Amino acid sequence: MTTKLLNTLAAATTLAGIVATSGVANAASLSYTSSTNYDFTDIIDAPLSVQQFNSSLGTLQGVTIEFTGNILGNAGLENKNTTARQATVNLSSQLNLQLDNQSLLALNPEYSYNYQLAKYDGTTDYGGTSGKTVSNLTATQSATQSFTNTQFLQSFIGNGNVDFLFSALATSAVTGSGNIRSYIDTYAKAGIKVTYDYQSVPEPSATLGVGLIAGLCLLSQRKKSWLKVSNS
Repeated sequence: MTTKLLNTLAAATTLAGIVATSGVANAASLSYTSSTNYDFTDIIDAPLSVQQFNSSLGTLQGVTIEFTGNILGNAGLENKNTTARQATVNLSSQLNLQLDNQSLLALNPEYSYNYQLAKYDGTTDYGGTSGKTVSNLTATQSATQSFTNTQFLQSFIGNGNVDFLFSALATSAVTGSGNIRSYIDTYAKAGIKVTYDYQSVPEPSATLGVGLIAGLCLLSQRKKSWLKVSNS
């Protein structure tokens, strides 16, 4: 019986060693974000930086980038016609996200605002009955894309930062009759969320614990069987 018990202990120890040295990979993800503040369009060349993926965590399988753009507008309108007219403020901008001089995602947030203006009141002040000044007009848009190309993923692996470049070009305009005077200012900002999808490997200490537990369970079962046989 002693021989059987020793054989059982040896089997349990072997099982623990096998489990401890065969770490099972698990799917995991990690996200980082970055954003800019509002700035006047056509002069924006702003960096958006996120931390690179630390390869000690596992093997990088893919990268998902979510790009969100927001634009803000202020406008002034003045109807110089002798009759009431409608004017439309078309707030829009072309936003672009680049990495290593390569365009990754492009957005075109836009929204239209309509205003009714009375006939000209004699004063060009973007106010009164024939004029209007508006502010904090907004539009937003977002897009998401995933990348799995091995060569492309190399740019995201390391201990530093991934540096994107955000640019914006305003396409806003005011439309109406030929006798409407107007101006419009467009501002833009952007944000990104970068998600790393990877295969992680458990720490050796964790797998060792699992192996020892498995071995002890096997030993316990064999011991119960041995006692049962001994008492019969």
